[in-house]
Amino acid sequence: MFDLYIANKNYSSWSLRPWVLMKALEIPFNEHLMPFEGGFGASHEAFKRFSPSGAGAMFSRR
Repeated sequence: MFDLYIANKNYSSWSLRPWVLMKALEIPFNEHLMPFEGGFGASHEAFKRFSPSGAGAMFSRR
C-alpha cells in the first residue's frame, strides 16, 4: 500500500497528476491532504516532515 501526500488538487497540478495516475491504474493508496497554507513558510515546514525538499506531492510505501 502506498501513501500519497498532496496539496489541494484544485490548485496544484503536481498534486493532481499522481492522484489521477494511481486512480486510473487502480493502485491502492492512502491520500493525505496537506494544503498549502499561510504562504511559503508554514506549508514548506509542514511538507518537510515527509518530503526532504519540502515541495509538491510525495509517495511513500508502508
